[in-house]
Amino acid sequence: MSRVLLACGGTGGHLAPGIALAQRLTEEGHECRLIVSRKAVDARMTAHYPRLRFVPGKGRGFGPGLVGRLLFFPALLGAVWSSWRLLREFRPSVLVCFGGFMSLAPALACRLAGVPILVHEANRHPGKAVRLIARFATSVHLPTGVRLPGVAAERQHDSGYPVRAEIRPEAREAARRALGLPPAGRLVLVVGGSQGAARLNRWVEAHLADFAERGVHVLCLTGPGGREDEVRTPQSVVKFLPFCHQMAAAYSAADLAVARAGAGTLAELATCRTPAVLIPLPSAADDHQTANARESARTGAALLLPEAELDRLAALVFGRLHDNTALAAMRDALALADAGNRWEALATETVALAGGAPA
Repeated sequence: MSRVLLACGGTGGHLAPGIALAQRLTEEGHECRLIVSRKAVDARMTAHYPRLRFVPGKGRGFGPGLVGRLLFFPALLGAVWSSWRLLREFRPSVLVCFGGFMSLAPALACRLAGVPILVHEANRHPGKAVRLIARFATSVHLPTGVRLPGVAAERQHDSGYPVRAEIRPEAREAARRALGLPPAGRLVLVVGGSQGAARLNRWVEAHLADFAERGVHVLCLTGPGGREDEVRTPQSVVKFLPFCHQMAAAYSAADLAVARAGAGTLAELATCRTPAVLIPLPSAADDHQTANARESARTGAALLLPEAELDRLAALVFGRLHDNTALAAMRDALALADAGNRWEALATETVALAGGAPA
C-alpha cells in the first residue's frame, strides 16, 4: 500500500504545488495526506479540493525579531511531536516537502523514523527550510541550473513547478463571461499573490481615471480582507476581489498581468500564456522573487519592474497593452517556458520511493 505525505502549507506558493502533485498521485491510485498551516490562505484554498485529505499542522517561522526566534524552538519541538503522531497513524512510505516553516517538523520526524524524504524548491534562491532539509533528504528537486552547496550532486535534480490540474488556458470571451467582465477591450489582471499586495491595490485605485480614459478593464485581486466592489464607467470596468477561485479564467481573460514574482505565479502565467509586468516583493526571503523575475525577463516572457520604480508602471502597462507585436513575442516566450516546466521526474521519484504500487 502506497501512502504519500506532503508538507506544503503556509503560502499559496507552497500549497499549490503540493495540491498539484497530490492530484496526480491520487488519480493514479496512491493515498495522500497534505500537511497545511492553520492560516486563512490555506483554509480558502483547501476548501476547493474535497477529494484531497488535508491535515492541519503545527509550527511557526523563524522570526521576525529576537522574540520570534526564541519562540521558534519550543514551537518546533511541539510540531515534531505532532508530526511523529501523524506518522504513527498514517504510516507514509515517503514524505515530499515543498519548503516553508510547515516542512521542517515533518522532515525531522521522518528523518527520525527512517521515512525517505524528497524536497522540492520552486524559487531560484532556495529558502532556509529547504537548505536545511536538503542536507539529509533522499532527493532534492530544484529549478534548472540551481544547485545547493554542500549537498551531493547525485541527490540534486532539475525540476519544474507542479501546476494544478485546473490551471489550463481558456477561451478569452468565455473566461471573461465567467468573471462577469466585458468581452471586448483590453484587460489587466493585478494580482499580488495569495495574500495580496497593498501597494499594487493602491496603484489601481490611483489610476481609475486613466483606465476609464483609455477604455481598459481591470481585475484586481486585493487579498484577504481587501476591497470587494466594482467601479464602472461607460468605457471600463474595474473589479476588486479579495480572492479568486477561478484563476485559470483570470489569467486567460487578461491581455496583461501585473504580478508579484513567486514561482507559482510564473508557472501559472506561462501555462495560460499571460504576459506580465513582474514587481518582485522586496521583503521576500533572500530576495528570491527578484531572482525569479530576472530569469523570466531574460527569456522575454515578462517585464521586470522593481517596486521602488512603481511610478513607471502606468506608462509601461499602457504602452505594452497596445503593442500587439511585443505581446505576441511574450506569449511565444511563455509557451517555451511552459514546455520546459517539466515536473514528471518529481512524481516518478515520489512513486518510486513510495514503493511503486498504488494503495
